[in-house]
Amino acid sequence: MGEAMKQLQRAAACCLLAVTGGCAQYLIVAAEPRYAGQPHRKAQASIAGGTAASPPQAVALDCGPGEQLAMVRVTRNLGQGMLGLVTLGMYAPATIHYFCATEPAVEGNGIDTGAGG
Repeated sequence: MGEAMKQLQRAAACCLLAVTGGCAQYLIVAAEPRYAGQPHRKAQASIAGGTAASPPQAVALDCGPGEQLAMVRVTRNLGQGMLGLVTLGMYAPATIHYFCATEPAVEGNGIDTGAGG
């Protein structure tokens, strides 16, 4: 009876380890973030670790032309992590959250004319 309980505990620990490894979060923030507007969300998936074709790319279409990103966070919830685990990483979905950046404040025109004052 004691050996069966130990095996059950080991199995439960392995399942817990596998499940907790399924959730992940990565955060990338600019050195001086300037957030503009509301956060945006996009679902993305990696096929065969990005080796099946070119690496997966997510284009921030919600930001204007030439605008930069202030913050990017990539998350995998339990379901997405389990799907990646079951497919052995061949299909790994994730959700990308991002904020567009505002233009930096321009103080003056940056030209030193030598005129004292």
